[in-house]
Amino acid sequence: MPAGPDSPTDARGGGAVPAARFAGATKRYGSLLALSGLTLDVPAGTVFALVGPNGAGKTTAIGLLTGLLAPTAGTASVFGHDVAREPLAAKRLLGFVPDRPYLWPRWTPRETLRFVGAVFGARGRELERRIGEELEAFGLGDASDRRNDTLSHGTRQKVALAQAFLHDPGLFVLDEPMVGLDPLSQRALVDRLRERTRAGAAVLLTTHQLSLAEEVADAVGVLVRGTLVALGPPEAVASSAGEGRLSEVFFPLASPDAP
Repeated sequence: MPAGPDSPTDARGGGAVPAARFAGATKRYGSLLALSGLTLDVPAGTVFALVGPNGAGKTTAIGLLTGLLAPTAGTASVFGHDVAREPLAAKRLLGFVPDRPYLWPRWTPRETLRFVGAVFGARGRELERRIGEELEAFGLGDASDRRNDTLSHGTRQKVALAQAFLHDPGLFVLDEPMVGLDPLSQRALVDRLRERTRAGAAVLLTTHQLSLAEEVADAVGVLVRGTLVALGPPEAVASSAGEGRLSEVFFPLASPDAP
């Protein structure tokens, strides 16, 4: 299965097209403004963490980027492909893990990965080799032929992650990827994501774990009530507010009493 795409030229600025781009992305549900004019780039080779309190718009942003939601205004794109206008081209280049691992209950992890591989055009021995690699990488060997509905939440999360890695995407979109994972599995996932970014892929993740964002992210965006209120490297966001850690900035910004 092919790896991420080469870096085409960005017609707007002459540089490489970002792995993910939000340009004035807005989502309304009637009178509720869930996301307001989100504009940011996630360059290839980087980890970007989107943080914020519950209801801030993080999952809405993920929905726009993965095509699960249509924007009310603005655009979301993957390697230059507008997700709303070129959904298949965009989705081919990303690996997605939602905030809950939705797996067909009667299938096994192996059957699940076989189906996902086929969706991305893989067949035969190469697909079986990749399935074996991902099952081993996520410690799923003993669970590989058990039905998904018999697996623990953490094991199902590993299957969802293995799906995202299977076709070697150029962009990983991970909504709360650490939920259900034990500390060793969390560390292994961080190591794999770093390995992929060193190879040129990009990662956009949402997390409530501010320590994780500080540890792994090259840049963070803080969403509050649908609006991006801070953006930059974790240490720069903290220092711009005269603080030493991201958490010391986040709590005042995310407080219900914040202006």
